[in-house]
Amino acid sequence: MELVKWQYRSPYSLKQREHGRLFVFGAHTVVMQQQPHREISLQQNTGFLVWDGAYILAKFLYARLHLRGKRCVELGAGGALVSIVARLAGAARVVATDMPEYLDFIRANVGLNSAGTSTAAGKPEAEAEAEAEAEVEVRELVWGRPVSPDLLPVDVVFGSEILYLSSQHTALLHTLSQLMQTNHTVGYFIYKHRNLQEQNFATLAQEQGFSIKELPQAMIDSEFHSESYTLLKIIKVKM
Repeated sequence: MELVKWQYRSPYSLKQREHGRLFVFGAHTVVMQQQPHREISLQQNTGFLVWDGAYILAKFLYARLHLRGKRCVELGAGGALVSIVARLAGAARVVATDMPEYLDFIRANVGLNSAGTSTAAGKPEAEAEAEAEAEVEVRELVWGRPVSPDLLPVDVVFGSEILYLSSQHTALLHTLSQLMQTNHTVGYFIYKHRNLQEQNFATLAQEQGFSIKELPQAMIDSEFHSESYTLLKIIKVKM
């Protein structure tokens, strides 16, 4: 597998997609597999590529959030870049969730970046052991279905590029309602405006008792300021 160091490019205009990519977060190098040979459309196989939104959210959480000791769940994880970086940021528990067809793919990427194989310069032994204990878990979670009690409690919920199917917004909010059972749980979602009614999610969420705050553009990495990305902070205010 040839690895090509990551540089920004739109996945829509990219003529040749790599099977492997490298991402750097502080002292960590994250290795990600992709499956660009698959036929990818809105309805299928979107989780087999690392979309720019996942990188933006991963960079945001690594640089701006304090995740040490937190319990995190990623929804629609795809390749699980966000989950892997949350673990590297010190989260106590990270669970990458998606539909059944993506789970082996997620496990492969998690395995490539396990505590024993990821690159981290100058890590004290105690910190390395703590990261090993926080290995990313991989679980099936179909939106709208009951959430397994052993996923709870959750401190932070992540979602990158998962709002493009407006028909799934109600099911997604049902799942969020189950995960956000305590008033300190917070969600961070990012999406790109593609004229697919992504913005309707915020309206529906507010109607169902969620507080939705659009974070300042400055919170998004500067190289993407010319792109139409929105970063949301979500809190459940009505139980």
